[in-house]
Amino acid sequence: MKIFHIILRIGLGLMLLAFGFNKFFWFLQDFNFTGFPEAEYLFDALRYSGDDPNAGKGYIMHLVGLTEIVVGLLLVLKKWVPFALVMLVPISINIVLFHAFVNLPNIGPAILVALVNAYLIYRNWDSYRPLFS
Repeated sequence: MKIFHIILRIGLGLMLLAFGFNKFFWFLQDFNFTGFPEAEYLFDALRYSGDDPNAGKGYIMHLVGLTEIVVGLLLVLKKWVPFALVMLVPISINIVLFHAFVNLPNIGPAILVALVNAYLIYRNWDSYRPLFS
């Protein structure tokens, strides 16, 4: 079972590294937003400074990407894992909510990240116990 947890931690870390670096270099294909204009508009507003790609780069995607890279590195290197998992909670919740409300067909990876994050938090619960005492 310990190997399974290591695979989950490193797998989540590598996924976050890939998606985090993608927010800077855009090497992965974007989700298909055909039929979901709200999703495309919101995604473009976060990626650029508006819906016009010529308007300039926005800062939100870079901030989220940097956070994903830091969390991914911490998970892969097994440093401050409980802290990294807590940092990931707001990002994973927002990714799930984005897909749940404006782009439901592409919700799979978002749910995977949220579930693995929740499971790893559960596995590290002793680290969080002082927060609730």
